[in-house]
Amino acid sequence: MTGGRRALGSRYELVDLLGEGAMGEVWRTWDRAGERYVAAKLLRRELARDQQIVGRFVQERAILMSLRHERIVRVHDLVVEGEALAIVMDLVEGTDLRRHLREVGTLGARDAVETTCAVLDALAAAHEQSCLHRDVKPDNVLLRGGETQTGEGPGPAYADRVLLTDFGIARLAQERTVQATGLLGTPGYMPPELFVHGRFSAASDVYATGVLLYELLGGRTPFSGAGTAHTVGFRHATVRPPRLPVPDALWQVVETMLAKDPTTRLSAAGTAAALREVAAQVRDVPALPVQPAPDDWDLAQGTVVRAGPVQVELDDARVDVGATFLHGSAAAAPPAAPAPPGAPPAPDRAAARRHRAPRRGLVAAAALAALSLVAVVAGVVVATGDEPDPVAADPVAAERTDQLLPTGLGVDREADYDPATGRLTLRLRYSARDAPLRGPFLEVLPARGSQCPRPTWTGATVQDNLAARTGISVACGFAVDPGQVPADGEVLVVASFDLDLGADPGGALEGWVGEAADSTRAVLEAQRSGDGYPVQRLRDVVVEVPAVVRKARSGFAPVRVRLLPDWGEGPDPVRALFDSDAAGEATIALSAVAGGFDGVRLQACDAVAVSADGLSLLARYPAADCEVTAQVGDLTRLEPATVTIQGAGG
Repeated sequence: MTGGRRALGSRYELVDLLGEGAMGEVWRTWDRAGERYVAAKLLRRELARDQQIVGRFVQERAILMSLRHERIVRVHDLVVEGEALAIVMDLVEGTDLRRHLREVGTLGARDAVETTCAVLDALAAAHEQSCLHRDVKPDNVLLRGGETQTGEGPGPAYADRVLLTDFGIARLAQERTVQATGLLGTPGYMPPELFVHGRFSAASDVYATGVLLYELLGGRTPFSGAGTAHTVGFRHATVRPPRLPVPDALWQVVETMLAKDPTTRLSAAGTAAALREVAAQVRDVPALPVQPAPDDWDLAQGTVVRAGPVQVELDDARVDVGATFLHGSAAAAPPAAPAPPGAPPAPDRAAARRHRAPRRGLVAAAALAALSLVAVVAGVVVATGDEPDPVAADPVAAERTDQLLPTGLGVDREADYDPATGRLTLRLRYSARDAPLRGPFLEVLPARGSQCPRPTWTGATVQDNLAARTGISVACGFAVDPGQVPADGEVLVVASFDLDLGADPGGALEGWVGEAADSTRAVLEAQRSGDGYPVQRLRDVVVEVPAVVRKARSGFAPVRVRLLPDWGEGPDPVRALFDSDAAGEATIALSAVAGGFDGVRLQACDAVAVSADGLSLLARYPAADCEVTAQVGDLTRLEPATVTIQGAGG
C-alpha cells in the first residue's frame, strides 16, 4: 500500500473518500487484480458486528453479482473482512439524477418518460432474476458521462446514460432500520402497502418509479409537504396524487403506477411499454414549473389508515401483479438498449469534500442515496481532448451553501443564467435537521443598477421586507414564506427575474450568488434585538429558573422555567420563547424554531418531577444546585441553570 492507500481485503486499495452518510462510506478504490478503478461502499462498522446482517450480506452476494443489464451498475465483489463489509462495483463518471434535477429543474415530458423507461428496464431485468430494489429514487439513478446544460433537452441519447444502482442495499439493514424507526426506505417513495400491511413486492418498485416520474415532471414528489415521515406515509395510503398538467394519456400511466392497490399496477416491463406508447404524444410537451404542494388533499376511495409499526414482509420478486389493467392486455418487454462503453479509470485528485458536493464530479456507482442523509459527488471532471472553451452566450450556473444555523436551518442557493435572454433563475432550498421550521425567511437579492429585482416566485408566499414589521431595514430584501420545512426534509422556492450580468456572466453570476448569501447573512447578524426572522437569527436559548424554590411540608412546589432567546446580545428577558407559568398559544418565534410546544422539553435533576408533556416542573424534595435544562427544537444542548430546593423549614 503506497501514498496513504489503505488495503481492503487482499485485492483492493482504498484510494480516496468520495462520500459518507448514514449507511457508511464510498471510496474510489484500486482493483489490483483487474488493474482499474472501482467504487467500494464500506458499510458502518456496527453492521459488521451484527451476525444476522453479515449472514444476509453473504446471502445477497450471489444475487447482486449475478445482476447483468445495460441499465444496472454492475457489482463485482462483496468483501467481508474483520469489521469491514464492502460492496465493490463500477465507478461511474458523471452525476446522479438528484443533482441533475437540482441543476436543470423539471424535465420535459419526453425526457421524463425516456428516463423512467430506462429505470423500468433495469427493474424488469432485476425482477426476472428475483431481485427487488426497494429504494428507487433519483439519488440511486446515475447519469454516465457529460452533463446537460439548463434548458437543453436531453432526449433519448440522455436516457441512454441512465444506470440504476444500489439493488438490495436497503435490505441489508432492514431489521435494524425497522426496529429503530418503524420504516424501511425513503418515505417520499415508499408504497402504501408498506405503510398499511408491511408488504413489499415487485409492484412496490413500480410505485416508487411512479413517484420518480412524478418528480421529474412536477419538481416534487406527489405526497411531500409539511409533516413527519408518518404524515407522508398517511398520504401515500389515503389521498390521491395531485393532478399534474400533463396530457391525459401520460397522466393515466402515472396514476396507474401510483395506484393504492398493488394488484392494479402494471409490471415494470408492462409499465415501460405503456410509457413508450404515449411517448410520441408528449414529445413536444415542455417542462413544467415546479408544482406547489396542495393546501387540501383529495382523499382516495377505498383506502385504510396505517396502523401499528411496520414489519416488512418481502414478496417474491417474480409476482407479476396487474399486468393487464391499463390497456387490457399484457405488455411485452421492450427491446434491450445497446450496451454502454466501459467507464475509463478515474484520474488522481484530492480527497472529496465531506459535506455538500460541487456540481460536477465522479459519482461513485455505489449510489450515494444509500448514504441517504448526505449526497456527495467527488472532485472535478478533468477535461480531455480539444474541447472548445465555453462562449459568453452559453448558459452558466453557480451555487452557494450556507453554514448550518443553530436552529438546524440549511440554505442552498443554486442559480442559472441565460445570457441570451438575460433571465436568472434562483433555486432556494431550505432544509431542516431534527425539528420542523417555519418561515418567513429573509432573502436579499442584490440589484444590478438602480432597480431591485422583481422576481416571479413559486413555492412560497413572498412580500417585500417591511422594516416596521421585522425591525430589519435592507434594500432589495424579501420575506419568503414557504410554510413549514419538515424535520429532516426540505422545501424548494424558485425565483425568476431579468438581470444584466454584463460581458462575463459566469464570473458575474458566481459573484452575485455570493453577494446574495453574504448580504442576507450580514444584515441578519447585525440585528441584535427584536424577533424578526427568528429561525435565521436565533443564536442560543438561555434557561432561567429561580435561585431558590421553597417546598411546602406536603405536596410539590412548581418550578418556573423561562426559555429566553439570545439574538446576539445575550438573553432577551422581554420576549421569552417559553414560560412554564404562562397560558395560551405558543409565541410566533417558538412556533417558527420548534414547531410550537411540541418542540419543547424540560429536563431536571431527580429532585424535580417533569410533567408527561415535558412542559412543567414540580419540586419533590430538597436539593442543592439542582440542574434544569431544556431542548427547543434543534437546540438540544442548552447550558443548564441551577435552582436550590429548600424544605419548609429552610
